[in-house]
Amino acid sequence: MRGSSLGSRRRRGRLGLLGLSCASLTLGAHAAPWVPDAGSGSTRLMLRHYDATRAFLPGQYGTSSQPGSEQRYSQLRVTGRHGLGHGLALEYDLRGARAEKIRTRHAKITRSSATGVEDQEVGLNLALTQRPEFADSVSLNLVVATGSATTVPALGVGHNALEPDFQAGWAGARWRVSAQAGARVFFDSGVTQMRADLDLGLRLAPRWQLGASLFYVRTVGGRSPLPPTDSGERYDLLRPGIRLEYRATPQLRPYVEYEQDLAGQGQHAGRRFTLGLSHAY
Repeated sequence: MRGSSLGSRRRRGRLGLLGLSCASLTLGAHAAPWVPDAGSGSTRLMLRHYDATRAFLPGQYGTSSQPGSEQRYSQLRVTGRHGLGHGLALEYDLRGARAEKIRTRHAKITRSSATGVEDQEVGLNLALTQRPEFADSVSLNLVVATGSATTVPALGVGHNALEPDFQAGWAGARWRVSAQAGARVFFDSGVTQMRADLDLGLRLAPRWQLGASLFYVRTVGGRSPLPPTDSGERYDLLRPGIRLEYRATPQLRPYVEYEQDLAGQGQHAGRRFTLGLSHAY
């Protein structure tokens, strides 16, 4: 009887860990320290729309902004993780987009478009501690810049980069907190972006979950000034967001998300709307 009870508790523990893994994967786009078992994982499909008519001041990091050229983009994004076993998971972040800038000067409108917001990312995540109430992991991702660029106005594609990250998460019966911190180091320019994500999730009802996120990035090192098509490397931003998610089935969760650029330096200050669908398997 004692052996049977112990085995039952272990099975419940594994199921609980798997459930928290799926919740972490579906709620947090980046910070997901619970590594799924071999053959299981999650995929998120999302459609984003971004628009901005103001820009943060170029000489200082802060919340002050001024009228600027209009910028907008629509982006199709697929992110996910797939368990490989032995504490390893494959993670990916794939994007296809079309960006447009509209500039008005002396009653003359200039339009320019490109696909320069396409950074494809793939890497491995290694589990460290994996418990239902706490997990942490380390990951190493390769960033491959794709898309086209224009110089007037500037719509850059960035450069290839390496991104090491540390992730940690805490979970209770109705809540979850996950965080990620790391650097994106560009191969050929000496530019490094220090990046951090914080994601909160709260179950409001059996099928409804409310989420909040905070993304922060600052650029250090590199050439100054950067050529126009390299402007994607200089990225200084603070962006909070709020998300509402509905559990349609144990595997499918549609959600909506709103994000606002709150502080930054030398780039557009806008807002982003996202419609998404999470699938756990």
